[in-house]
Amino acid sequence: MKIKLLISALLLFSFISVSNSQSLILSSDTNNVQIGDWVTLNLQYLSSEKKEIVLPSFDASLIEGLELLEESKVDTIKNGNSFGLSKRFTVSAYDSGSFVVPRMSMLIEKDGTIDTLFSDSLVLKFGSPAVDTTMAIRDIKGIFNINYSDNSLLYWVGGLVLVLIIAASLIYYFKKRKGKEEKEEIDYDPNIPPYILAIESLKRIEQERLWQNGYFKKYYTDITDVLRIYYHRIYSIKTKELTSNELVEALHGRTLFDNDCSTMLEYISRYSDLSKFAKANPLPENNTQSLKFAFDLVEKGKSLSDKVEGGENVQ
Repeated sequence: MKIKLLISALLLFSFISVSNSQSLILSSDTNNVQIGDWVTLNLQYLSSEKKEIVLPSFDASLIEGLELLEESKVDTIKNGNSFGLSKRFTVSAYDSGSFVVPRMSMLIEKDGTIDTLFSDSLVLKFGSPAVDTTMAIRDIKGIFNINYSDNSLLYWVGGLVLVLIIAASLIYYFKKRKGKEEKEEIDYDPNIPPYILAIESLKRIEQERLWQNGYFKKYYTDITDVLRIYYHRIYSIKTKELTSNELVEALHGRTLFDNDCSTMLEYISRYSDLSKFAKANPLPENNTQSLKFAFDLVEKGKSLSDKVEGGENVQ
């Protein structure tokens, strides 16, 4: 009996030591304010060793009534041999009640595998200001009398409004023009059928041996670009501006794009995001499997490709 207790204690100690080596902490400067007040959420990642990770962003749209006002840049935390990153989110609510901030998550690499690290959730309480019901209703400010005999003030106000309108119109025009000039196009030959172009492009990527030479980001960028062009042509949807998750959602329920296809595309997107944003180097088996899944996805849509004649450039 004593031996079993000793073994259990050792296993528990080992588990705690491993789990404490990395942690994701979500906290707030206060959790009980009035409506309209600002609350600062602090997200911290702490580790016993330095790692290449990306802190998650805060999606206020998941919490009805809570608004994200500001998101800070990532700060580095150094304390002895420990390593950490932190980010602050400023939020507010304009209705009273309690708002549950769900736990946040991030992908980490641990012992050669990808794992998910979660923070705790938070509860923010926004209360209504106290109102003295014994007092009569009155204006916040008294009525201000204006002398209309001198119209010079109206001319100044009208001129200022006109200048602001002209300035806003110019800014809008140049921004729109700049956006069109900077819009990146992915070139392809519209005369080559989508299936043939996709297969040949993937074979070229395989022959270039990009990840074997350390070019992980370009390897996954080229694979995802091939799939974006392929799905744009066979489904006639705009894929270029979509994120990885949005692309999977846009393809969900399409002809020949089943749950297996979603799983394969999500696999490729996961390691693509790790190589692009976390600057991680996926394992060889992850790289080869991603390319294999890309070939499988193209094969799945072959019958649709046979019906497509050319296609427009990716929008």
